[in-house]
Amino acid sequence: MDLNIYEVGPRDGLQNSKFSLTTEEKTRMVDELYHAGLKNIEIASFVNPKKVPNMADAEEIFESTRHLGDFDVLIPNSRGLDRAKAVGAKKFNIFFSHSDEFNMRNLGKGLEDVFAEQKYMLEDENKENIRAYLSCAFGCPIQGSPKEHKLLDAIKKADEIAGTVVLCDTIGAAHPTKMLQTLQLTKGIEAEVALHLHERKIGGNSIFGNVGAAADWGVTNFDASIAGLGGCPFIPNSGSNLSTNALIHWANNRGYETGIELNDLLSVTSWLLNKKNHYEDLPPELIV
Repeated sequence: MDLNIYEVGPRDGLQNSKFSLTTEEKTRMVDELYHAGLKNIEIASFVNPKKVPNMADAEEIFESTRHLGDFDVLIPNSRGLDRAKAVGAKKFNIFFSHSDEFNMRNLGKGLEDVFAEQKYMLEDENKENIRAYLSCAFGCPIQGSPKEHKLLDAIKKADEIAGTVVLCDTIGAAHPTKMLQTLQLTKGIEAEVALHLHERKIGGNSIFGNVGAAADWGVTNFDASIAGLGGCPFIPNSGSNLSTNALIHWANNRGYETGIELNDLLSVTSWLLNKKNHYEDLPPELIV
């Protein structure tokens, strides 16, 4: 079976990093990832640069990588969409949550208002070019475990406007049983189902237990970040993203095909780890 890796390092990996990359360095990062075989990449976020200064050069990054293909960008609202379309972006990632507390803190309004705006602003876009991220799908740091009917409502809303629904373990709360219970709620939707997983630094979770449970259930699409960079900038101790390197290593050991050779990622991984300069925070799999 094939596992499809959706690389989020250039956006989610860098948005909250303590180190910074220049626009030229970000362009190099995308170029190296692409030529290593990672064709599906989220490269930038058209958010308020005052809130996420590491993403302030979104337009420049999109322009400088345009020759490689149509990459995906994150847009939080209609202003972000307008900025992205102005430079020619065609593939958009949106996000919201069943948790109105999360929505208020990150988007400034409740789910119904967020969904109404996003549905309206995307009505002329190709649904297959939209990925809807459901934040806190396995647990919210403020409201706890999601109520099933609220999560199901959010899943149906995402299915209405997006070709891919991405369940996000924003706080690293998932475990295999919860993973399967949550995936069951996606039965019957038209969109593809993908996962965006975090591995908590405090308390810990079995991230590959979750990956394995999801793959056995039938999920083939996983977000991952080169060298495990990143996490949620608005959630303390949200943990690192699922590492692209570690996911490929795991897949190789279990007979899954990713189409990516670990050796082809050694250069960009080593370069980024040197930039990060915090080796002690990284799982051992990243050094393979």
